[in-house]
Amino acid sequence: MFSNIVQTASVEGVSMYPIFQNGALTFYTSPNNIKIGNIIIYKSPYFNDYVIHRVINIQNGNYITQGIDKITNPKPDNEIGLEPLNGIPHNLIVGKVLEIDNVTFSIPYLGYISILFSAII
Repeated sequence: MFSNIVQTASVEGVSMYPIFQNGALTFYTSPNNIKIGNIIIYKSPYFNDYVIHRVINIQNGNYITQGIDKITNPKPDNEIGLEPLNGIPHNLIVGKVLEIDNVTFSIPYLGYISILFSAII
């Protein structure tokens, strides 16, 4: 019933710790009404990979993002070459991570199943 509304994504890496652990499974919806502070999933225009990071600024309709963990992500993504200098355009955003009453939902370790299968295939 909700498969067209809510989808899942596996988290790989530690850039979003402590919100997401490596291997967590999280949920996302369509990328509507994105605001500063939302966590989005976008297709990197430079790498064949998806990124799950928090929106820290919006400039001219583009989104500047950054990981939560300040040790692995001390600078915004546009300053480290993960996204263009002017940010991520809306057409590269896959979804917005589901939040209800400022609570982000994830299931620890369950995302490892998806990560494992994608590495095999």
